[in-house]
Amino acid sequence: MDYNNNMPDWRNDPSMQPGGQPPYPQQYPPGNSQVVLREVGQQKENRMAIAALVLGIVTLIFFWAPPISLITGIIGMVMAIISLVKEDSKAMPIIGMILSIIGLALASLMILGYIVEYLTYMY
Repeated sequence: MDYNNNMPDWRNDPSMQPGGQPPYPQQYPPGNSQVVLREVGQQKENRMAIAALVLGIVTLIFFWAPPISLITGIIGMVMAIISLVKEDSKAMPIIGMILSIIGLALASLMILGYIVEYLTYMY
């Protein structure tokens, strides 16, 4: 708000009358648009890291059900690798990959246990 009355009078400006369009600046400042584009780009790539982390947690929780943990573990590891390649921040994809590896290792131990249990009851 200009308290010195340096603003043009809206009653005398034809572009500000009903039906007229106010003038728009021809060019936006370059700093603002670059910041917004960078933040949107990082947010999009960050979703892949979050998905890898969530799939790693799901793999670790459901290690006792090998079909679920094998599927989520493999998909989580692939997403973590893709996110590691594309993203600057590496913490979430690495944690997601570690959780997926631990979950897959536990799931493979469960599969081995199921096989041993099946073989002992067979004989």
